[in-house]
Formats: sequence, structure tokens, C-alpha cells
Amino acid sequence: MLIPTSSPTNKLVSASQPSPARINGVSPQKVAEVQKDLDRGEYIEGEVIVKLKPSETRAFSDFASEYGSKVVEEFHIPATVQDTFNGDLIRLELPANVSTAQAIAAMKGDARVAYAESNDILDFADSKAADGLPDDLDEKLWGFRNTGQSGGTPGADAKVAQAWSTTTGDGSERGPLIAVIDSGIDLTHPDLVDNLWINPGEIPGDGIDNDNNGVVDDVHGYHASDDHGNPVDRLGHGTHVAGTIGAVGNNGEGVTGVMQEARLMAVRIDSGGRITTDGALRGVLYATQMGADITNNSWGGPRPNQAVEDAFRASPALHFMASLNHGADVDRFPKYPMGYDLPNIVAVGATDHNDAKADFSNYGVKNVDIAAPGENIWSTSLGGTYEFLSGTSMASPLAAGVGGLILSAHPNATHQEIKDRLHFGSDPIEGLSTLSGSGGRINAGRAVENDQIPPGAPNDFAAHETYSRGTTLQWTATGDDKWSGQAAATELRVSTDSITAENFSQAAALKAPLPGETGNLERAPFSYEPSTEPRTYHFAMKVVDNVGNRSEMRQTSVTVPAAISAYQNAFDAPEDSWTPEGTWTRSEVDGRGMVWGDTEMAPSTSTGINSPSIDLKKTKNNLLQFDAKYSVSWFDKVSVQVSTDEGESWNEASVIADKAKLTDWAAHSVDLSHYDGRIVRLRVQADTGDIRHSTDEFYLDNLRILGDPA
Repeated sequence: MLIPTSSPTNKLVSASQPSPARINGVSPQKVAEVQKDLDRGEYIEGEVIVKLKPSETRAFSDFASEYGSKVVEEFHIPATVQDTFNGDLIRLELPANVSTAQAIAAMKGDARVAYAESNDILDFADSKAADGLPDDLDEKLWGFRNTGQSGGTPGADAKVAQAWSTTTGDGSERGPLIAVIDSGIDLTHPDLVDNLWINPGEIPGDGIDNDNNGVVDDVHGYHASDDHGNPVDRLGHGTHVAGTIGAVGNNGEGVTGVMQEARLMAVRIDSGGRITTDGALRGVLYATQMGADITNNSWGGPRPNQAVEDAFRASPALHFMASLNHGADVDRFPKYPMGYDLPNIVAVGATDHNDAKADFSNYGVKNVDIAAPGENIWSTSLGGTYEFLSGTSMASPLAAGVGGLILSAHPNATHQEIKDRLHFGSDPIEGLSTLSGSGGRINAGRAVENDQIPPGAPNDFAAHETYSRGTTLQWTATGDDKWSGQAAATELRVSTDSITAENFSQAAALKAPLPGETGNLERAPFSYEPSTEPRTYHFAMKVVDNVGNRSEMRQTSVTVPAAISAYQNAFDAPEDSWTPEGTWTRSEVDGRGMVWGDTEMAPSTSTGINSPSIDLKKTKNNLLQFDAKYSVSWFDKVSVQVSTDEGESWNEASVIADKAKLTDWAAHSVDLSHYDGRIVRLRVQADTGDIRHSTDEFYLDNLRILGDPA
């Protein structure tokens, strides 16, 4: 969505002036492609953020003039991360007759440019107020300790109270510095003021940039959007987030944070409630410059931005991210910045007081790392008050606070060690298996535990059963501490090459069951496509405890037997044995020979091609394989049907295509093991709705059935 404004740096595009030569050379098609991507979100028209490759000249104005633009900002890249960032970042104001899409398209062909991005408009992870005020403030902190006081399930909490027996945080100069990158913080809130970071290099109120960091009087942080040192909150969002992380504990005031003692840096990135990419960049870079160990980021948008990703990548901090609140699968439809694939990001989903996924929370086992309470969260608000809010905005700071507790108790912990403690220390909950990669809800008590003893390694890791389509691995469960207690997880890996301790993490990961009690027999299946050639797979495993200690590696190798062919047809014979119906025909395709296809797919019909009888009595574990490409619209589908009575009746075995498009040939497979030992006929059937779609088509080639000897 385009957001035009009347300000000098956000002009509407006009055609009254001639375009610069570099813009004129860009094809309309490339501009249209960029515009299509920009339309996925909101952005400031007339601005571009550009990363220039390293150069000795740094002639930014000369570069800008070639595009008829001017440099309105040179982003300060902290010296500590300049080598990692590897380039210069500038913001350009474009001339009135050049659109953001045109400039980005043109700069894609400029050898000096690493990338060009729009100045996106982002949002806080929407929060909503809950009804009612508390009678007893302490009872309302159900996310820390849930006894059922809010009507939820006792124990459905983050076990923060248990963690406090190990550490309540560290607000000293040695403690972790946590940047709240948000709408600022109420700097006078009585429940926050004693836990605010104080910049040791700045003299308050003297109007001088004492520490020469480019910001005057940044005593408690930075207003990144308006570029000054007073990050006071006018919205309330950041104050609520800050209170969850580190409201002062044991002070006689309303609530405590996860960290009762903390150092909270206020970094405000909004102006009037609106966040833009340039403000977010300045905020992240400031937190990096001033040495933040952890940041919380309860904001985001629908589009990735390479400049923002680079800023997080270069930062030495661990960044906690709200997964945002669309109730959507972010493995399929990622949001950002939580969706950046970076080792220093922890994306957080939200749970409710019954240990269920909060309705609003985005989810995904790949892109959401952990989950924490985020519904009806009681915390600090503007003017020294308190309020309930819900959102992944509330879940992320709870997790960030636990990260702060981990660093307080274990100050030398690496990013991966903190992430391991949060992940493997989570309580596994069946209903949360698809919310995040942890499959549970964080447990602060388990995460901060001082445990130096790794789990034991099983001595009987081996293949229990192997056939052409799969292997079942088997081992005896060990314990959390050697052979005592119950471990948190098992890491399984597979490769066609030998697996060593050095390359274990590079091998493909397999899903493993949660460890049972010590001595239990554990099994994990692994499936693969059959082949007519024998193959060797290498497997390895490690047992993991709740703080990320890992056992010694165990490994085994399996030789997979070759499958045999029960049936095969490449459809190239002059007369094919398959029988067509309707508009199905064979045609010749370059590089493939003859293929079956239906390019008509007439409306309101069910047509297909039927195989002759196929004998599956000599094989078992049968699998149908074929190549296909297609374009199938709404209300249409193509499926594989199977008959065991010579075509009198048909059962649907698999839907191949349903409102989907596959422009290149690809391999497909359908399990036919249900029909082992029988004689069958196959049918590839196209069912269409009552509307003709001119683009609908389906092509089929190289069909075969593989199995093991019966």
C-alpha cells in the first residue's frame, strides 16, 4: 500500500520533469516487478535506503546525483561492527518524477550497490486491552506463577518464580544490558526508574554530547525516530514491554518484572505511533553502538528489508522478536524482522493461561523458536499506572527477561547456549506442537539451572528395520544427567556421507520422539524415496538436556536395498496401453518424448486416463512415482484413483493438484502399500468446476511403481 504525504521528503511522483539517464534505461517490466513487491506493505514513496559496497572515495553525493536524488542521511555504523556490515548505508530523497520502484529497479543494475530498499512503514505487534482491573496486583501475574487465579490451568506459566531461586537478575554494571526497541519507556514510572540504564559517559542536562556517540544527553537511551536523547514513551506499548522484562522487584510497587533487578535501555523508534525503516535502523544501530546484550523487538511488518536484516546480523546482541499477531503460519508466510534466518534472533509466539496457543499468535515450527505467555499480561503503563495487554508483544519481553536471567546467572553464555536453554528447557505441551520449534512453553526455572552434567549416550543405537522406502532407528533412552533423570530431547541427523562430531550440525535433521524414562526403548522412523539402486545412509544422534548439554555422539550406517519395479510406463510406445477419456491426449515434448496431458479441462467434467490391470502380488511397500507439471485453478483438481474391481469403483489415493501451479516438471509419489498383494487399475482424473479457466492444463510422464519383494 502506497502512503503519499505532502512533506518535502515524501512527494507524489510527477511526470513534469525529465527522468535521470539511469532511470530512463530501466525496463517497465522490471519496475512493475519491484512495484508488485512493494505493494505487499506500506512504505514512504520518494525515499530509498541504499547499501553501497565498500569504496575508498565514499562519494555519496555524486552517486545520488546520478539518480537525480540527494542524500538525506548517512547511517552511523558502529566501529565495532563495520567489518561485519561491510559497506555504507545511506537514505536518498528522490526527485518528484522518480518513483521508489523505479529507483530500486535501476539500482539493481548498478555495480556499486549492494542493495536498495524502500523505507518501509512498520507496526508494533498489535496489543489489545483486556477487561477489568485487578483486586490484588500480585495475583494477576499469572504468566509468572499460575495457580488458576485467572480462571486458567494451574501450572500453565513460565515458571519465573522457580527461576528466582537461582537469580533475580543483575542490575549492576556487570549485568546484561537490555535494549527495549519500542515506543520508548515512561522514564518516571516508580516501578521502572530504578532499573533504567544510565549512560556512564553522559552528563544529564548539560546539552553536550559528552561521550561523542552522536546523541546529546542520551542518559537513558535514544529517540531514534526523531534523533535525540529523550526516549520518553507517549504510546504506552514500550512501557508495558519494559515492565514485563524488568519492573523493579520487592519495592512495594505494583508488579515485578521477570528480572527484579535489570538495566533497561529505552530506544524509541516510533513517531506518533508510526515506525519507519530509517527509525528502526537508527534504533538497532544505537543499541549495538552502546553495547546492548539483549534487545526486545515487539514490532514488524510483512516485507523483508535487507538493511534491517544486515543491522541485526552485524549486531553482537541476542534479539528477541514478537512473532506478530495475524494467527497465521509464518513458515508459509513469513513476517519480519522475526522471520530473518539469523543465529542471533529468537522469535516468540504467545500462549494463554491454559497453555494453549493464543488465538492471535502467529505460528510455525521453523520460524517461531519458542513460546511464552502473552494473553492478558499485567504490566506497567504510562503515568505510573498498570494495565492488561495481550499480544506477542507481551510474550517476547517475557522471553527476553528470561534471557536476561540466564545471562545474569551464566554471564559467559553464548547466543546458542541461551537459545538452547530456552528451547530445551521448555515444557513440552501437545497442544503447542505446531506453535514453535520448541513444541512447548518456556520454563524459566529449567532455563537458568546450573547443570554441568551431560546426558548419557546410548550404546545400542542401530537400525531396527530397513526396507527400500525407510529405516526405523532404535536405541535405549538415557537420562538427563548421564543415566539419571529424563532428558529433554534427542537430536537425530542423516547424511549420505559419514557424520562426524565436526559436521554433525550440517547433516539433515530428523524428527525424533521426546525421550522417555531411562531404559525405555525408543524408535524413530525415517522415510525416503525408493530407488532401483542400493544406497547407504549414515545416521547420528545426541541426547540433550534442559540446558543444552549434549551427550557424546552415536552413529550407525544402513545399506538400503534396491527396490524392484512392479510396473513402469514412460508412455513412449507407438500404441500406449492407457485409455483416455474426454480431452486427454498424448503429445510430444522436447527432451521427454511422448507425455499424457489435458490442455482443455472443460468445465463441469470428470475425465482421465485409465491404466491396464497391474499386478502387485509380488511386491510390498508399493509406491507410485511419476513426473507432472500443471496449472489448476480454483474449484478444479487432479487426483490419482485406484480400483481393485477392474474399474467398477474407484478410491481416491491422492490429490496431485488443487488450485495450484507447477510450471516445471517435478517428481511426485503416492503410497500404494494399502494395495499390496492385489491386482489394481490406476486412473489419473481431472475434476473441473463450472467455470472454464484458459490456463488450466495437466501433463503426466514417466510413471512407475516400485516396491520390495513380497
